[in-house]
Amino acid sequence: MKRHGKDRFLPDYYVFPGGALDEQDYEIVFPELINNHNLKDFKNNSKEYYAYIMCGIRETFEESGILFASDETGNYPFINNNESVEKFNHYRERVFTQKLLFKDMLAKERLSPAADNFFYISRWITPPLFHIRYDTRFFAAVMPENQETSHDGNELVDFDWIEPDEALNRYRDNRIKLVMPTIKTLEFLSRFHKAEDVITHLKNKS
Repeated sequence: MKRHGKDRFLPDYYVFPGGALDEQDYEIVFPELINNHNLKDFKNNSKEYYAYIMCGIRETFEESGILFASDETGNYPFINNNESVEKFNHYRERVFTQKLLFKDMLAKERLSPAADNFFYISRWITPPLFHIRYDTRFFAAVMPENQETSHDGNELVDFDWIEPDEALNRYRDNRIKLVMPTIKTLEFLSRFHKAEDVITHLKNKS
């Protein structure tokens, strides 16, 4: 997704959806440990691990409209017709402007965050020489088939679904701007033929 050209941080760069941790990301309590093979990367701090996943789920919804939350049957909601898109876009705006907590939206729609469908990839910390720094985590998840992507028009102004190799080619040809963590993540993803192969690899990593 393309960041706004007037953003103070990475203007006009293409990035994956994401953002800063919020207090509300720590508030959802999960009944049991899931994906606990990843906990070693978080010093076995399950609260921090799930907070990062919740941040990813919330920010992805705010920025792209993709909602990684499931109903009682384990299915993602349909967000692909005028009525559902309008309803969830209204939610997006209210969550983004902090007029509604993300967890309250989930409760109203009887949805649970699909944390068990998120798989940890890596951590990146900006070197001290940069004025604006970040400490961020990257996760992988398979896109819900019954939803459509849309940029939020605020922080992000465009989006494109392209294969990792094509994104890297566009970067090398100076057609898009990428930052190093995005480049390295795309290089990692380019090793696989399909999304399911990425997930299988991350499930099985030791």
